[in-house]
Amino acid sequence: MRVIFTMLLLLSGIGISDGIYASNTEWQQHQDMLRTRIIAASNVSDSDKVLLAWEADLEPGWKTYWRSPGEAGLPVRIKVGDQEQELQYPVPERFELFGLVTYGYKNRVVLPFYVDRSDIGNSLNIEATFMVCKDICIPFDGHYELDKEISSLSIHDGRINDWMERVPSKAEKAGLKINNVRITGKKGHQRLVVDVEADTALSKANILAEGDGAFEFGTPSIRLIGNGTEARFVLPVMTMDKNLDIKGKRVRFTLIDSKGNAIDRTIDTSL
Repeated sequence: MRVIFTMLLLLSGIGISDGIYASNTEWQQHQDMLRTRIIAASNVSDSDKVLLAWEADLEPGWKTYWRSPGEAGLPVRIKVGDQEQELQYPVPERFELFGLVTYGYKNRVVLPFYVDRSDIGNSLNIEATFMVCKDICIPFDGHYELDKEISSLSIHDGRINDWMERVPSKAEKAGLKINNVRITGKKGHQRLVVDVEADTALSKANILAEGDGAFEFGTPSIRLIGNGTEARFVLPVMTMDKNLDIKGKRVRFTLIDSKGNAIDRTIDTSL
């Protein structure tokens, strides 16, 4: 029934932004580099959470950033009031910028997040901070106000759900597993070795590893094992502290197979 009603709205030319339902804010332009807005999924009345998303439509060549942007850039951050929200970051792309490795998004990106229903008063005031880069890097702030009467029916459901599907899973997915993690080499010249497996071949797999700011990781190399459903990644450790030993440190991993399935794991490196 909801699908039929949504189609009738679209065919009749009545948009959600026309005030029938409050499911998005107006687009904000940011110096012709991108435009951004807040969109809402259909409001489930018996849930104590409301699913929203920050949407960015970037001009060609411009990129914005993942939670760990790499060697340059700043991550997208969202606040509702004074409370920073936990963004559901989809798997990013790896970019080269000025010879530096960065992680983020181009063209268009949707970053979902949940807010407590009790936080919605007369309106919901949302702030975003983000950076975009091309030949130069520019930081921006966005300020959005979403009416409290969030629609029980939203045309944004499909797009938000599509991007939610790209968020790495904390549960098992497609047989993806990280079997072993260890550090090799002397301080200042260490490498991170990660053994993984999956249900399907890992020939086009990728892994992203996040440090704690004092150390990060370079581009991984991959070696397939056996029939290709097992693989070993080796990532160089990057740090300004040549005396830093990262053995036993916690590292967050995003492991992605060739079909786009991904898992999110935080693991202590073995001693």
